[in-house]
Amino acid sequence: MTIRLNQEELYDRVMGCWLGKSIGGTLGAPLEGKKGLFDLTYYDPVPEGAIFNDDLDIQLVWLRALQELGPNLTTHDLGRYWLKHVIYPWDEYGYGGFNLRKGLAPPVAGAYNNWYVDCEGSPIRSEIWAMVAPAVPELAARYAYMDAIIDHAGGEGVWGEMYLAALESAAFIVHDAHELIEIGLSLIPEDCRTARAVRDVLRWHREGVEWTRCRELLLEKHGHYNPQDSPQNQGIVTLGWLYGNGDFGESILKAVNCGEDTDCTGATLGAIMGIVHGAEAIPAKWKDPVSAGIAVGWGIVGLDYPTDLEELTRQTLEQTARVIAAKAPQVRIVDQPAEAGYDIEALKAPGLMREVEAADPMTAVYNLGPVSLHVSYGETPTIGYDAPAAVTLALESNSDVAVDGTLSVGAPHGWQVNGGGDFALGRRGASEVFDCSFSVDRAQVKLQVSNPITVGVALKGQDAIVHRFPLLGERVWLIAGPFEADLAAEHGPESEGNPRDEWRGRDGTVSFERRSFPENEMHLDEALAGEAGVVYAQTWVFTSVDTHISLGLDCSDSFRLYVDGEQIAEVLDPPPVRPVRHRFPLDVEKGWHRVLVKMLSDDGELELHFHLMDDRPDVVGGRGHGRTDLINTYLPDEIIK
Repeated sequence: MTIRLNQEELYDRVMGCWLGKSIGGTLGAPLEGKKGLFDLTYYDPVPEGAIFNDDLDIQLVWLRALQELGPNLTTHDLGRYWLKHVIYPWDEYGYGGFNLRKGLAPPVAGAYNNWYVDCEGSPIRSEIWAMVAPAVPELAARYAYMDAIIDHAGGEGVWGEMYLAALESAAFIVHDAHELIEIGLSLIPEDCRTARAVRDVLRWHREGVEWTRCRELLLEKHGHYNPQDSPQNQGIVTLGWLYGNGDFGESILKAVNCGEDTDCTGATLGAIMGIVHGAEAIPAKWKDPVSAGIAVGWGIVGLDYPTDLEELTRQTLEQTARVIAAKAPQVRIVDQPAEAGYDIEALKAPGLMREVEAADPMTAVYNLGPVSLHVSYGETPTIGYDAPAAVTLALESNSDVAVDGTLSVGAPHGWQVNGGGDFALGRRGASEVFDCSFSVDRAQVKLQVSNPITVGVALKGQDAIVHRFPLLGERVWLIAGPFEADLAAEHGPESEGNPRDEWRGRDGTVSFERRSFPENEMHLDEALAGEAGVVYAQTWVFTSVDTHISLGLDCSDSFRLYVDGEQIAEVLDPPPVRPVRHRFPLDVEKGWHRVLVKMLSDDGELELHFHLMDDRPDVVGGRGHGRTDLINTYLPDEIIK
C-alpha cells in the first residue's frame, strides 16, 4: 500500500502535535498529581509563554539521537543518550537511570527493582516516534518499544507508549477517533490493563454514560492510588477525546478536569488532536498564551535544542525524511493533495505485539559484530552471599557463514565461576546456549554495588571479542522480630546492634537473622507470623568520604528511623507505599554508619523500601538520584566476626 503525504499538510500536523502537546501540558500542570473532579474552563493561571515539561524534554534528547545516529539507532543507543543528557530523578526516571549507571542495559535496566513500570513516564514520550514514522504505526510502535524499555520494561508503561505511538502515527492519514483507537489497541495485548481501561471507556461512551459518571466508573474499575499510573490515564485521554466531540478546547479540558496525571493527559490529548486537525485549526485562544517558544527543565543537560516550535518542527521533519527513506519506502512525501480512504486493517500490526510479549525483560542483547550475546539473568541481575547467581548466555550468529570458537567467562577475584566452552554456530540466526553460575564466600569477597563479569569470545581466525556485563550486589540486612505491637516500647535492638545478641520477643527469644535482598523493596511478613507486632531491620552503610546523603524510606506501616543510635524520624500511619515519598537528609562522616528501622505492623503484613539517595545541592543531578558510591552490600569486619 503506497501512502502519499502532502508536504504542507505534514508540516501542519507535526507543528500541531508539538503545539498541542505544549498547550495541553501547560493547562494540566497546575493540577498534576491531584485527585478529584475539577472545573477548569481555561488556563489557570494564564501562562506568559511556554513552561518546561518533561513530557517534551526527553523527546528532544531522542531527536538529537536520531540526528547523530540515524534511523537505525538501538535501545542501547537511547540508554547512552539518557545517561549523557537526562538527570531527572523522579520515579521510573530515577530507577531506570540508576540501573543504567550501575551498568545494566535495557530492558533489564527498565525492569529490575522498578516499582514504577506501570506509570506514565514513557507514554508521554510517544509523539516523536509517530512524527518520524507518520502513517506507519508498526514502525512508530517499534521505536516506542525501544524507548519504553529503558525505564518501564515488563510493565504497562511499555504498552501505553506503543499504543499511543501507533495511533498517533496513524492519525496522519486516519482522523476518526474510534478507528485510531482500534489501530493503537491492535499493538497491545487485549487483556493488559491499558487495553481494558480504554475499551471500557469506549463502551461507556457508546452506551450514553455521562462523562463525569464515565470518569467515576473508570477510576472504580481501573484506578490506582498513584496518580501517575498509566492505564487509568490512558482511559482519561480516551474519555476527553470521545466526550470532547472533536473540539480541541473541550477535549483537553475534560481530560484535565478528570484529575490524576493532568499535565500528561492534557499534553497527550493535545498532541493527538494537533496531529488530527493540524496547528492551523487550534484556536488562537489556546495558542497565543503559550507562544511558540520552548522551555526545557533542569533535568536535561549538555544538549543543544531548538528554541521555538517552528525550528523543532523543521528538525523533526528532517528526521522524518531519513526514517521514511530507510525504513518506510511505501510512504511518499509529495506536493500533491494527500490521498484518502486507507485500509484501516492494513495499519494494524498484531505481529509486533506478539514479538514484544515473548521478549524477556530480564534478557539484554548485545551486538558484538559477528555474533550477538544474549545475557539472561533469570529472576534478578543480582548476587548475594546466600544467593548464587545463575546466568544463561546465548551466542547468536550474525554471519552469513558458519563461525566457531570458544566462550570464556571471568569474574572478580575470589568468585567461583562455572560456564563457557567451545561453540560451533551455523549461519545467521543459529545459536548456542551456555549455563553459567556464580557464587561468593562472605569471608573472602566484599560484594560491590556493581560487579563486572567478563565474557571473552574467541572466534577462529578473528580477533577476540571482550564484553562486560554486571551482577549487582544484594543488600545485606539483619532482621529481628516479632516484638510486642508497641512502637513506643524500647527493645534491645535499639541500643545493641550486635547480630549475636538475643532478646525477649513477642513469642519467645528473638535474635537478628541475616538476610540479603535483591531489590530496594523488602517484604518482612515472615518475621510477624501473621500477627501484629514490631520488627527491626538493621544495616550498615559505608561512605569513603564525608558527605551529605538522603535516606529514602517508605513503609506500609508506622516506623521510626535511627542512624548511629540517634532517632532521625518517626512516621505514623503513612499513606500507601510510594517509594521515595519520604526522604531524610543527613550529613555523615567517612566510615560505617548503622541504620536501624523499627516498624509496627497492625495486621501481620509488612513492606519496607530503602534507598540511598543523592541530595547534594552542589552535584549535577544531586536531586534524588540513587548513590552508587555508598555500600550496604556487605557488613563491617567487626560485625562479621
